[in-house]
This record gives sequence, structure tokens and C-alpha cells, in this order.
Amino acid sequence: MENKSTASKRLALGTVIYMAGNLTSKLLQMLILPIITASLNTSEYGYYDLIITTINLITPFITLQIVEGMFRYLFESNEEEKIKNVSTTTAFLIFSIVLLGVLMVIFKLTISSIDYPFLIYLNYVSVIIFDYMQKIARVQQKNRVYAISGVVNTLIMLICQAITLLVFKMGTDGMLLANCISYFIAALYLEFHVRVDKWIDRKYIKRKTLYLLLSYSAPLMPNSIVWWLVASSDRYVITYFLGSSANGIYSIAGKFSQLLTFAVTVFQLSWQENAILEKDNEGRDAFYTATFNTYMKLLLGGYLIVLPVIKLLIPILLDESYQIGYLYNPILLIGAIMSAFSQFYGSAYLVFKKTTGAFFTTVFAAVVNLVIGVGLINKIGLFAPALGTALAFFTQWILRSIQMREYFKVNIDIKSFLFLCLCGVIVTYLYYINNIVIQIIAIILSTGIFIVINKQFIKSILLSVVKKMKRS
Repeated sequence: MENKSTASKRLALGTVIYMAGNLTSKLLQMLILPIITASLNTSEYGYYDLIITTINLITPFITLQIVEGMFRYLFESNEEEKIKNVSTTTAFLIFSIVLLGVLMVIFKLTISSIDYPFLIYLNYVSVIIFDYMQKIARVQQKNRVYAISGVVNTLIMLICQAITLLVFKMGTDGMLLANCISYFIAALYLEFHVRVDKWIDRKYIKRKTLYLLLSYSAPLMPNSIVWWLVASSDRYVITYFLGSSANGIYSIAGKFSQLLTFAVTVFQLSWQENAILEKDNEGRDAFYTATFNTYMKLLLGGYLIVLPVIKLLIPILLDESYQIGYLYNPILLIGAIMSAFSQFYGSAYLVFKKTTGAFFTTVFAAVVNLVIGVGLINKIGLFAPALGTALAFFTQWILRSIQMREYFKVNIDIKSFLFLCLCGVIVTYLYYINNIVIQIIAIILSTGIFIVINKQFIKSILLSVVKKMKRS
């Protein structure tokens, strides 16, 4: 049986690997912003963002989240069961992709105003394939391959975006085409390393396996839809009330919150795997408590650094027409942190196979988001959807922490939490002061606070990296 120290070291090493890939991807995405904002006006980018949001909405409907079911069961499967799970999942995905193609043709024939239907369809297909391949890589514990695939995807996407926007003078269609090319190439890279084809055999496509996977994944579908209402419905609210131009500004502002949310992504990936592996250990609650407190310190400490960094970067990276979005970054970052806390507790639904339990908290959060967003958007503009999202995720976090006490207990480090919140209030106040020197001082002081309060985790990461390098 693994002790808490071993599990924590594995978590730290997994986080390092995921962080390297995701941080590189996020930095590359930031570098392309000057080209995108100079080439697309706010309305064009707002429409592009709406397309991507819609793809995320329809995916759970078409796939029934079966890839999530495959991912969960592969961790506990023998070789024959793995072939059954992958083969059955692949067959179902092919069916869903063909079905969506038929629906897209019908939709185009009946609603002719839709733009770029073929590219939208290819975007959907490429995203599904890439996600499917990445899940296989994670199951095979090829975390380095997984991380590199994200970098390959982002690098190819940025090269293609630069070519389509600057050379061919394309607009939204150029962005969509770049997405398709990059996802397909990254999927090919993954196939070269994980060889999914060896796990696919037609004779292992089983109805019983399909029922097993869907019994786990299907309950995730309504939760994913409602989760989308919490996280992304504001794009439709903004477009309806304020227009696609406002949505473009809001969407680009949200890109900067990714400087913090990349940490959410990498930690969540590593945490999810370790939570599954540690769920039956005697020291589970101690491990979960230590993990959450580390997570909390990283996120709130990261907020202190990222916010003044954003204030300095916006005039450099964005066209003037997008720069007004700086007003909403503090609330967007807080929303990202609340989402991360909620997802931490939400992982328990995956770990303990209680996926139906996630639905209630997500519905409640969706109602909070829509009421605040729709109710206040005509009074406070884009502050309304940002505030609605932040409060929705906060509500969801509190409800999930109460609901999941039956399965595990987390004792939050209240002193560190309150201290970091107080520091956050101060940094937020300084953010709205238009003075470069103040922002630089804020970055220096915040970095010092971040290092001190996260010294144990930083030490653990450094030790893991050193040992990894020695073994290499």
C-alpha cells in the first residue's frame, strides 16, 4: 500500500510533466494574440468564439460522453477488457460522427444562413479524435507524450493561423481551418506513440461493453450540458443582448485568465489519476486534504502574480479595440479559481463512480449564472456574465464540498486561505491603478509570497525533477 508521501511525489511529478506541456501551449497562444486581434475585428472573433462554444455544447449530445467512460474503466481493466472497451468506444464514435454529418446536412438545407458548415463539422471531428487519443495516452501512463501532443497541437495551430490570416487574408474560416489541421496532426503524433490500432478489433465490439460504458458516461451528459450553461452560456447571453463585438472583447479577455487556468488543467489531470489510485487507501483523506490545500495555495498565490502581469501584457499583445477587456480580468480569474475548487470536489464523482450526483450542484450553479447574467447585463454590461460565472462556480464548490463529505473529508487550511484572500483584495485594488511601477512592485512582492507559502510543493517538484533527470 502506498503511503501519502509516495502518492504526493507521484502527484508532483505528474503535475510537472503536464505543466511543461500546458505552459508551453498557453505561452504560444498568447504570442499569437497580436496577429489575431489585428486581423479580426471584435465582431468576427466574437462569431468564431460562438462557433467553438457551440461545438463544446453539441459534443456531449452526440458522443454521450463515452470517451469519459472508456477512460475510467481502462484504469481497472485487463488486456482483453481494454480491447473491448477501446473497440466498442471507437465503433460508437464513428457512428456518432456519421450521425452528426447527416444532421449537419439537414441543418444546412433547412437553415441556409449558417456559415462554414463543413469547417465546423471538421472541427468537431478533429476535437473528438484528439481528445480520444489523449485519453488513451493518459491510460498508458505516457504523460510526456500527452504533454508534447498539446504543444504540437498549439504550435501547428499558431503557424496555420498566421498563414491563413496574414498570407491568405482569411478571417473566421482561416481560424477554423487552422484548428482542424492542428488537431489532426496532433492526433497522428499520438497514434504513432500509443498505437491505438493495436487495441481495436471488430470482433471485440460488444453490446454488453457498450451498455457498461454508457451506464457510466450517459449520466455525465446532462451534467456536461448544464456545466456548459455555467461556463459558456454567457457567450450566447452577451451576443443576444450586446452583440458579437462585445462577445469578442469578452472572449479575448478570458484568454488572459488562461495564464492561471493552465495550472488548473495540469493539476486536475494529475489529481484525477491519483485520486482514482488512492481512493481505497487508509490515508486517503489525509492525501486529499494535503492535495486540496496545495491546490488552493497554488491558485490563490498564482492570482497575486498573474493579475499584475496581465495589466502589463494587455497593451503589448492586444489591438486597441480589445483592450477595454482588462476591466473584467479580476472577476474572470476569480471565476477560474472557483471553478477549479469545484472541479476538485467534482473528481470524486468520477473516482467513486457516482456521476449522477454531479447533476444537482451543476443545475443550481447554472441557474445562478443565468439569473445574474441575464438580470444584470443591461445594467452593468460585461461585468454581469463575469460575476454570474464566478458566483455560480463558488456556489457549486460549496454545495459539492457538503455533498461529498460522505466519500472523503478535506480540512481546509483556513489561515492560509484568509491570508491569500486578503492579499488578493490588495492586488486587485492595485490592478486598477494605471501605473507600471506599481504593477512591477506587485509582481515582485506577490512572487515572494507565492514562493514562501508554496515552498513545500516547490521543493517536492524540484526533488522529483532531479530524480527524473538522474534516472534519465
